[in-house]
Amino acid sequence: MKYFGKTYLTLNLLVYAAIGAGAFINPEGFAGGIDLGFLAPSAVPEFLATFGGLMLAIAVALATALSIRQHRRVAYALLALAYAGFGSGRLYGMLLVSGFDWRNGAFLALEILLVVWGILCYRETRWLPVEHGH
Repeated sequence: MKYFGKTYLTLNLLVYAAIGAGAFINPEGFAGGIDLGFLAPSAVPEFLATFGGLMLAIAVALATALSIRQHRRVAYALLALAYAGFGSGRLYGMLLVSGFDWRNGAFLALEILLVVWGILCYRETRWLPVEHGH
């Protein structure tokens, strides 16, 4: 069974690149779109580090995994782990801090889907031959 690993990586690459670019191009607008406010001068560099630089670095790593097949398995595992972390933090926040709302519910459902998809892609690559010496 095929789990469309290249599609998974490509979609993630595009999303992470868009988030990173959006954060750098218009930090205030981007932050406002997700209800974040810059309450201290140090907030903008922190926001740009996380939503700008880190997201673009992840996009570059995903481009590398798409270009070099032997890196895909690690990319699937790391994306699944990242989405498990996003989902866990979101669920914790909804249960103990903010309560449920439609947007966080939709993101949690998407994160669960992306965890499962990443795990399936990872498991599928277990049986691929490993290339040595290249």
